[in-house]
Amino acid sequence: MATTRENVIFYLNNERIEVSGSQVFQPLSTWLRYRKGMTGTKVVCSEGDCGACTVMLGWLVGEPGRTMHADRKLEYRIIDSCIQFLFQLDLCHVITVEGISSQGELHPAQKAMVECFGSQCGFCTPGFVMALAHLTEERALSPVEGQRAIDASCIKDKLAGNLCRCTGYEAIVKAGLALNGGSSPKLLERFDRTGIEREFNVLASHSVKVTGAGGELFFKPQSLAEALKLRAAMPQLKIVAGGTDLGVQHNKGKSLLTQVMFIAHLHEIAGVKQVGQALEIGAAANWSDVLAATEQRLPELYAILKIFAAEQIRNAATIGGNIINASPIADSLPCLYVLGAKLELTSITGSREVEIHAFYTGYKRFDLQPNEILTKIILPLPAADAAVGLYKVSKRRDLDISTVTLGLHMKTRAGKITEAHLAAGGVAATIVRLRSAEKALVGSEWTAATFAQAGQVATAEISPLSDVRGSAEFRKALVKNLFLKFYHESPSALSARAGSARPSGPPAGKVGRGT
Repeated sequence: MATTRENVIFYLNNERIEVSGSQVFQPLSTWLRYRKGMTGTKVVCSEGDCGACTVMLGWLVGEPGRTMHADRKLEYRIIDSCIQFLFQLDLCHVITVEGISSQGELHPAQKAMVECFGSQCGFCTPGFVMALAHLTEERALSPVEGQRAIDASCIKDKLAGNLCRCTGYEAIVKAGLALNGGSSPKLLERFDRTGIEREFNVLASHSVKVTGAGGELFFKPQSLAEALKLRAAMPQLKIVAGGTDLGVQHNKGKSLLTQVMFIAHLHEIAGVKQVGQALEIGAAANWSDVLAATEQRLPELYAILKIFAAEQIRNAATIGGNIINASPIADSLPCLYVLGAKLELTSITGSREVEIHAFYTGYKRFDLQPNEILTKIILPLPAADAAVGLYKVSKRRDLDISTVTLGLHMKTRAGKITEAHLAAGGVAATIVRLRSAEKALVGSEWTAATFAQAGQVATAEISPLSDVRGSAEFRKALVKNLFLKFYHESPSALSARAGSARPSGPPAGKVGRGT
């Protein structure tokens, strides 16, 4: 029987921390600033948007060994500490801006920000410094020598989740470029990672149960089997993995977490692997893992994931959370709909599979029994000759909530469309499968007129609302126009505009765009 601890254990820079009681329900940034007096980590938005609260977080990766002294290693990524609760940090190593200098000597990222005038008011600076420090670690550890140089493109990718409102970004990018060529000390070598990993691998065999004076209750099961037993016995427990949306709700006072079961650490529902012609994605796989798995296998989804969240969010948020959150503008759902994804729902009595388009029964309602947990997503990969398009329309390109999303997946033969799978988001209480538009496409030729007609048919299938992101009429116009955009971005249309003979048949490959 697994040992049960009554506290959360983690390392903060070089200090071993044990936290129990109601404290474990505090966001990390709040605890750092008010409990530890470590005010280097700033809080601005409390939503994970600005990156001022960025810290490095190391956690054990891999499957536990047969003995409790397994050799899993810490993997370090950046996260937003304002939407990361202390209970999520059990067996983690937190590195803050206070921990990156050594014996009074600034870290190269700090020096570069000073010398390149990358800071004015300074409020955002610690977040930028932590992101740049992590970038230097990534590049230093790269096994490919040609990938160790830091260029403007990788700096902008790394800093996409960090906002500055007074310095401007040019000086900050220059600070990043200045990190090339120097003898940058390996930050992670300053910590006793071997000792931390040894302790964590032993403690990983423990379950955790923490109770608070106000009736708070936190569970961290040691295995999926234990999680399913808890789910059956206490269905009221809120299941948390990345918690990025729940963290925002908590900070804004809309939903306070008091009874929680944490599952992000469960190796049985983590990771991404290809099985046959499908990706099997653990529900607790974070978006960074999904991003890496789709770059070559499903570049259309990869393009969407690159812009729908910053690295700090992708490192924490999970695909399972995106599905269970059940937002009609969830950026992953159109892809899952049009490719025919299936969800594995598991309870103590067994597992069942549900097609995703049948999973949602209304706004924020879905076919999940009180004793079940979403454990896996089975995502078929499109055939090499299929046409796939994924679109996201928002007020700004990066890191913004969608106004409209659209997914298209088609097959053709002899110049005619033989299969069409279409789904739109932001146009109703749930993602909408555009059945009538599908029927309008099947059997028709691959022409602009065909897609214009199908787009018009699609507008009759949706019932969008008007809000701050766009009116109902605007959303209908977007859906209609995206059909034509998909057509004009297809290889056949592109070759015609280049002056070659216009193919009369299907596109010669997949199409994918993030708008």
